[in-house]
Amino acid sequence: MLKSQINPHFIFNSLNSISSLTIISPEKAREMIVKLSDFLRYSLGKENDQMNTLEDEVNNILLYLEIEKVRFGDRLSVETDMDNACKKMVLPNLILQPLFENAIKHGIYESLEKINIQLRASCEGNILKVSVSNEYDPNAVTKKGKGIGLQNIRDRIRLIYSVSQAVFIHKTDRIFTVRLEIPQLV
Repeated sequence: MLKSQINPHFIFNSLNSISSLTIISPEKAREMIVKLSDFLRYSLGKENDQMNTLEDEVNNILLYLEIEKVRFGDRLSVETDMDNACKKMVLPNLILQPLFENAIKHGIYESLEKINIQLRASCEGNILKVSVSNEYDPNAVTKKGKGIGLQNIRDRIRLIYSVSQAVFIHKTDRIFTVRLEIPQLV
């Protein structure tokens, strides 16, 4: 179900950007095609893998963000901070994707200023803690989503780990953060 919800607008917008780049910068168009292909290969090719390492998931997210950077240029800034000890910890595949799609949607789309998205990962015992934060304009008229992405994340974590609370949301006047606490199955 999650795979069918990979943002089709992202794919259409990427293809339109590639089309424009073929005229003004064919090299960038080729680069973007390769990145989009790698992203889709990973996203769609993991149908039998329910769990992946944090390192693999983050590498795929970085591909997604590189594609988005072609569209948004300097308006999109990305910062990552991961404890090395956490990189081989596992989490459900594509669980981070909706968080970054939301960060783009509610950060970049609704602001004319540069927006920074931060990914943080740490481990505490057998818990992998991953947070995604994005700046947003509190005065922007927001497009209300249906909350499907966050609900899918909650449902998947509850089904896989049998925990009732693993998704935490914190909002200040300029920063929106979602933190996941993923238990490591032994």
